[in-house]
Amino acid sequence: MKGSRRLGSALVLGGGVAGLLAAAALIEYADTITVVERDRLPDGPEVRKGVPQGRHLHGLQSSGVQAIDTLLPGTLESLFAAGAHRISMPTHALFYGPHGWMRQYPGEHFTVGVTRPLAEHIVRRALLGHAHVRILEGAEATGLIGDARRVSGARIRHRGTGERESVDADLVIDATGRGSKAPQWLGELGLPEVPATVVDAGLAYASRVIRPPDEATGRRFPLIALQGDPRSGGPARVGGMMLVEDGTWMVTLAGTRGAHPPLDEEGFLRYARTLRHPLMSELISQGTPMSRISGFQNTANHRRHYDRLRTRPTGFLVFGDAATTFNPLYGQGVTAAALSAVTLREELARGPLDEEGYGRIQEAVIRATDIAWAMASNEDLRYPGAKGPAPSARRKVLQRCSDRLRITAACDPVASQALFKALTLTTPPREVFNARTLRALLRGPRHPARYDLPPEHTGLPAPTTDETGTDETYPDETHTDETYEGRTPMVESETEKKAVVAVLERLGAAWSELDARALGDVFTADATMIAFGYLRKGRDEIATRMGEAFQGPYKGSRIVGDVLEVRLLGDSAAVAVVRGAVLTAGETEVTAENAIRSTWALVKQDGEWRVAAYHNSPAKEDMPV
Repeated sequence: MKGSRRLGSALVLGGGVAGLLAAAALIEYADTITVVERDRLPDGPEVRKGVPQGRHLHGLQSSGVQAIDTLLPGTLESLFAAGAHRISMPTHALFYGPHGWMRQYPGEHFTVGVTRPLAEHIVRRALLGHAHVRILEGAEATGLIGDARRVSGARIRHRGTGERESVDADLVIDATGRGSKAPQWLGELGLPEVPATVVDAGLAYASRVIRPPDEATGRRFPLIALQGDPRSGGPARVGGMMLVEDGTWMVTLAGTRGAHPPLDEEGFLRYARTLRHPLMSELISQGTPMSRISGFQNTANHRRHYDRLRTRPTGFLVFGDAATTFNPLYGQGVTAAALSAVTLREELARGPLDEEGYGRIQEAVIRATDIAWAMASNEDLRYPGAKGPAPSARRKVLQRCSDRLRITAACDPVASQALFKALTLTTPPREVFNARTLRALLRGPRHPARYDLPPEHTGLPAPTTDETGTDETYPDETHTDETYEGRTPMVESETEKKAVVAVLERLGAAWSELDARALGDVFTADATMIAFGYLRKGRDEIATRMGEAFQGPYKGSRIVGDVLEVRLLGDSAAVAVVRGAVLTAGETEVTAENAIRSTWALVKQDGEWRVAAYHNSPAKEDMPV
């Protein structure tokens, strides 16, 4: 019955991103949709009072933005047109985790560098492109209409005039966020108390916008994350920087209970210098402040278990942060809301909206946030002073698995890809820890060799050395990874060149997964591929032959490499030159014997880059004389 109008009217309480996405999920199933929002909404991407996190760093992960684009087609394109950045992870990001810097392996997952106000503005504009959707501004819900069996609307108060009215609706969705009063409203209808679980590490954070120093503007890494180490026994001290629109950086410093960042100028920089690596403090001190420092402390993970209610009214659902709230540090809120909205739309298509149907939908919407909840709450419980339930045996196993995955991911491409599948909420844990990942974890090191970043990676001066030869800038980092696998592609910063490199990363990820169909999808229908002297013609033949190779000589193999050059040949053609290797099972390094160079010709079709021709050859340093 997809596309049929099974609801006359729908009322969504809350006009933040979660409320907008919930409304988007209803587009095909309601004749009229009204979104009720407390604030007067700005005409453009401006911070508003009702979104206190609007001044802080946000994560919009690949799974979330793809979900949003499914609900509101064209959103991703609009974000990039407005100045947002596609940041491949970990290829174009610097992650300093408990085990040092992670290597920048090619990966298929990404985050979007954008401020919360711009993301919300783009989503709101796309939603209002549907004529049967309206937003009632400057109004708030004060209660529900109905009884314990059926909710038939909500009571609304207009904040400017104090006028009150009752608005009838076939479906009411509470998306009012952390401050949701749904438990109180349901109690007024005679329903039992909603059980809840709270995990609170006492995190607080401080943020500001800076303009980077001129010498750092060409840096190839638009995302820098310095993570805490739960094994230290002390509070977490965390820092993050992300390139957002207008060429500025959003900088956020955060700390758990006992290590909150100050909100004054001197204290902000002083706190940055206490992070586990000096990179961020150096960049902050060289940058130009573009905003005041803003703080936020309401960061507890809070799950209200509406899925456990034995009785619940029809006509009412709870959505987004109103149901499950996450510590914002992990950048999961918007992505979790987007995945929940896709789930909501799918469940609306499944069956009638009776009591059983509403129960099924509510449970599915909450289950869609299980991965994010497990990751955030498991990690927060590890820090001193964290409040929450005692870790169960299952939770302790997950924590150990997470530690092992991070250790291996710092220096293994298979584990790295698995880690970012989890961090971007792309894959459930049971699928992340598949046979291939488990093999990588078993053969991975107990203590990975740590390596430092070459100065050209950061735009900072080279480390200084004292008389004893000790590196004063990075005293804890003494190992440099010299394999091609550990280096980072030399990629220009232009949007189209990034998009070209992203195609090559997709192909590399497909090869690492030995997924011939996904690898074939990177090519045009009439593409040619010359690999090791063999010619393949057309996407279908390429996929078929590569599938056979993955079962034969390339079983267990992966590809690594550097993008040496990307040249744009007009608006819809490009050439890329790559040096790397196909590492067969058991091989770990690029050598003179297995190194290859390759040329990639790409074309842009229907707004998407694809490979039209590929040719590789052994890598040689000089022509014969």
